[in-house]
Amino acid sequence: MKICKNCYREFDAKEDDALNPIDELGKIFLEATGETHITDYCPECREELGLVNIAGFE
Repeated sequence: MKICKNCYREFDAKEDDALNPIDELGKIFLEATGETHITDYCPECREELGLVNIAGFE
């Protein structure tokens, strides 16, 4: 189990939905910023980042 750096909830790092396009957008955003590793964020937070980027807000 890992702790998310954004929401501080526990999550299983092995739970990765490779078929979720919004989650993939979040991963791309995190990779582009280079601040943290993409596995430091839970899937819900990566999805949230993907939705924010698709809407054009930061």
